[in-house]
Amino acid sequence: MKDVPSDKNYLSLGLNADVLENMDELVGVVSEIFSLPIVSLSVAGGGQFITIASRGELDVTEDCKLLFDAILVNQGILFIEDAALDSEFENLIVMDGQPKLRFIAGYPLHLNGSIVGVLFLADTSPKKLSDSQKSTLKSISRMVERQLNISHELDSMTQERNLIEISPIVQVTWNVDNGLKLTQVSKNCERILGISHKKLLSGNVTIQDILTNESEAHFYEAIHYHQEGALTNSCKLCIHSASKNVWLSMLSNATFNSRGNVINIQAFLFDTSEQKYIEDRLNETNQRMRLLLEASELGTWDWNITADVNQVNRKWCDMLGLSIEDFDTSVRFFRQLIHPADIQRVDKTLSKHLSGEIDVYSAQLRMRHADGHWVWIETYGKVVERDGNGQPMRLAGIHRDITQRMEQELTEKKKTQLLSFINKARANYLRDNDLTSACQAILPELIEITDSQFAFIGEIIESASAQRLFIHAISDISWDDVSSQLVQRYRERDLYFDSFDNLFGQVIVTGEKVLSNSPASHPASRGTPKGHPRINRFMGLPIKLKDKTVGMIGLANKATPYIDSDAIFMQPLLDALSGLFYAVGLEMARAKAEERLLELAMTDALSGLPNRRAFIEHSKMLEENDVQCCIGIIDIDFFKKVNDTYGHDAGDEVIKSVANKIHDSCRSDDYLARLGGEEFAVILANNNQQDAHRALEKMRHAVESMSINYKEHNLFVTISIGAVEVMVCQSGTISDHINLADKALYQAKDSGRNRICWYES
Repeated sequence: MKDVPSDKNYLSLGLNADVLENMDELVGVVSEIFSLPIVSLSVAGGGQFITIASRGELDVTEDCKLLFDAILVNQGILFIEDAALDSEFENLIVMDGQPKLRFIAGYPLHLNGSIVGVLFLADTSPKKLSDSQKSTLKSISRMVERQLNISHELDSMTQERNLIEISPIVQVTWNVDNGLKLTQVSKNCERILGISHKKLLSGNVTIQDILTNESEAHFYEAIHYHQEGALTNSCKLCIHSASKNVWLSMLSNATFNSRGNVINIQAFLFDTSEQKYIEDRLNETNQRMRLLLEASELGTWDWNITADVNQVNRKWCDMLGLSIEDFDTSVRFFRQLIHPADIQRVDKTLSKHLSGEIDVYSAQLRMRHADGHWVWIETYGKVVERDGNGQPMRLAGIHRDITQRMEQELTEKKKTQLLSFINKARANYLRDNDLTSACQAILPELIEITDSQFAFIGEIIESASAQRLFIHAISDISWDDVSSQLVQRYRERDLYFDSFDNLFGQVIVTGEKVLSNSPASHPASRGTPKGHPRINRFMGLPIKLKDKTVGMIGLANKATPYIDSDAIFMQPLLDALSGLFYAVGLEMARAKAEERLLELAMTDALSGLPNRRAFIEHSKMLEENDVQCCIGIIDIDFFKKVNDTYGHDAGDEVIKSVANKIHDSCRSDDYLARLGGEEFAVILANNNQQDAHRALEKMRHAVESMSINYKEHNLFVTISIGAVEVMVCQSGTISDHINLADKALYQAKDSGRNRICWYES
């Protein structure tokens, strides 16, 4: 066996090593039954590609990876009887100096519906298998899949068991058929219950023995409920010992037979001692708080409406930082303390109460503190005296400072808003697969939630020379012709910031937040362009992915200073944008990888030209579009003699040189491909026979005139070309015309080689 992974590697794959011990024996049996010198079983996962078992002297790990990637693309079995005849796999070599693989077979191995591995079979000689043998191999691969699934499930069960062992939860099972006998208990019982695992299972000590009298009654009550038919139950228990009490919460579940009798009871015993301690302390704290609240004072006010005199107590003044001695009793003084945005609503509510429309005057308003900040006040009042006509004369009430509560509610509201537009950004991206559009959709809400005037969201784009900040979303500000051009570039998704020698650039350079409530005095500030709206406050926040700064959010002109809590509040959005940037990066990488795989599948490795598969697909495209063209099949004359005389390396050099020379002779709209061996094909689109002949003659002459240097030898070769003109009005497929060009090629060879022959019907 080769490369048998350690238990650590198996764990990273989510597999159990014990279940997979017989895989080496199974691989050996497959090798012997089917007379295959190379058999390998490999799996991928956890960033690894590991060979579980293998037979054969060759190291085929890299070939298994290649086949695994091919299986992922094809989503099925790959079966190649002779790789030399398959353009995709004709150059598959295990290692330098080792023989080329000819027979290749790969059977995908599934785990939870996904391909995670491959059963790889190979031989250095071509091989044919009967349908019965193929069916047997398919059955063996299914058996291996079942073993992988069993291994995965056992690993999951082991992890779950280990998790219970380290948790504060004891798992127990009682058999009820013959009394109440404990048949299973998790090994962490001694740590939590204070009794060893062996003692409990032996029956010398039971859980009931260590319960307090009250808890023992609750325990048997729970058992009785199950015997009466209850499927689940929960109760609180307490274990008493000399050193401490252990509080438990028992959640139990009963299993019944067909007659409705209890067979066994399974239960989880949760250690809730810490919660019980906290609960007791909270009860004590609440009791003390109730006493404090009873002793606390509320702000009171009493307004004599007729005399316009408002009397308040000391607590009312303390709430606003005022001195009771300097308090002005007029309503005008009281009104000037109310926030301008609240006064109209307060007046409306007060008027409704004074007129009798509502029974109680109740309002929440902001009042200015003596040091300048705003205090949220909750006030309740009621008319306590009216004149003979029912007109209010006196209004009394209380004030309570609710600033903390209102700030919390406002914070929670903003958090809800933040989560809402984070989800909106994600939903927009998932729907349209357009990150810029998603950022632009949330920008107005970002400005609103941060109480800012301007904002932008940017992503760092790495280039060979420097970093650039691509602007996904920015406030639409235009103040002159130059800025209008920037706005237009933004709308065309071509707006980048290249200079970071400024205030916002400090976020990119340092990877740290920038809070400046006086930007003009900041060391990194370079001011703003002439005519640009004034920036009086700025906050820049880095968007990070694994400690690397990948973008930033810029905010400006908040009504109040930016503080650290503003940055902390924005962290969920920064994390969400980081995730979206990462998702976009993955998608771009995946698209590039798919493009590269397709390019490799359509390219001849030796010559660098399109291969037979690419040529056929290009031909079909021309056929579907009724393109008039000429097709030439090109063959290197006496190529076998080159191989026999100078060796295959010389033959490879000749093929590459001829390919390059023909390619250099082609015109921009000609399509040249290598069909295999020493044979090439060229499509000359939109050409009549006369023009095409001149182009082919140019290729022939270019090859004839060149000298190929190989190990101090100068090799000279010529080519023969068979050609056919494909007319739109003609019947038959492109494949038919390729065959006709091939016939013309044989005519060229029979006529002496180094010439062009056209097919004539």
